[in-house]
Amino acid sequence: MKRGLKMLSDSITSALISMSSRLLNSPTAQMEETIIETLHECRIALKIDRISCLPIEQTRIHDWRFYEAAGEGVPRVKSQLPASLVLEYRRHIQAGIVVSSDESPELLELASHLQDEKPLRHILVPISAMGKPWGLLACASFNDVDSYSESEEFINAATVLGNMIASSIERVRHYDQLIKSRQDVVERNKRIIGERERERQNIARDLHDDFSQRLASLGIELSLASSICDEITRPVLMKCANELASITKDVQHLSRHLHPVVIERVGLNAAIQSHAQQVAERSGLYLSIELDDDTSFNNDVSLHVYRIIQEALSNIVKHANASAVTITLKQFSGDWIELLIRDDGIGIAQEQAHIQSPSLGLQSMIERGELIGGELIIKRNDPKAGTTVKLSIKTSEV
Repeated sequence: MKRGLKMLSDSITSALISMSSRLLNSPTAQMEETIIETLHECRIALKIDRISCLPIEQTRIHDWRFYEAAGEGVPRVKSQLPASLVLEYRRHIQAGIVVSSDESPELLELASHLQDEKPLRHILVPISAMGKPWGLLACASFNDVDSYSESEEFINAATVLGNMIASSIERVRHYDQLIKSRQDVVERNKRIIGERERERQNIARDLHDDFSQRLASLGIELSLASSICDEITRPVLMKCANELASITKDVQHLSRHLHPVVIERVGLNAAIQSHAQQVAERSGLYLSIELDDDTSFNNDVSLHVYRIIQEALSNIVKHANASAVTITLKQFSGDWIELLIRDDGIGIAQEQAHIQSPSLGLQSMIERGELIGGELIIKRNDPKAGTTVKLSIKTSEV
């Protein structure tokens, strides 16, 4: 017996080391796979036919059977269990004590409802995660009544192994919640930005259909008035007409800025070229632009890319004190499309570059990048100063 315990101790010790190493080193995204692998290792080390993690709350895992390891031909725990049976197991969980069929034979009758075959031995070991009761490690033997020893060493090992598994399951659960929260934020931002674009489109339409027409009519009236007025009044009217023409041009520019229909008419590259040249002419920036003709986006992605360039150029004009800007849009290796906007200005502040508390404009750029499945990075061009905005998009997203 002592020799057997010693052999069991060696195998359990080895399993503990191997299992803890697996779980600690496993990426969270692959943790579920690792849990199943280590459960099988645990089952073999404890010399049992089946080991199941039964949670105190079913919402903690996808289904009762998911975190379970069983030998060949050993029945699995049913996916749907009677509410009365679940309550009975929860009672054992809340009691927080080890229950064995050796001491409580009625446990075998209870266990027979977990699957279609009655086990020969059954033991429930309470396990916890993050300092709170999590559930049970249910160990069952179907083939050999003497398959394992319910010694203190066995209980301690099962508890440690079970706690590791429970903590890892919680890690997966929190990771899933984090991913879902992130997806919820992206969806919320998508709705907000979509509503903002619709508002811009409505305002642009009003500017074009209403204000532009009214300004045009007023221009015609001024032209008629200047043709029939005296020589003293004519210069004043001409000055008003010129100012009105300037205002009309500004309204048209604002309308195009709010809703760049040029994207739909001539494509993204032409729209970028046109807008960038207008900004360069107004601001005095030296513009270098290189747009790959092979890049192709759907309308939604094109609009977001255009808006990112708009915001980046606006920031350069307002804050960078730059003399030159470079815009490149290229496809790399067939898998990625990359947008780069570089300036030679004073450079973005370090805390803004790390996006700890980005401004509204920078936040909008980041959100637009996320909405199209891309990654947007804003960094200072040390040591030469200046700022680079880099957007990387998978071609599968566009």
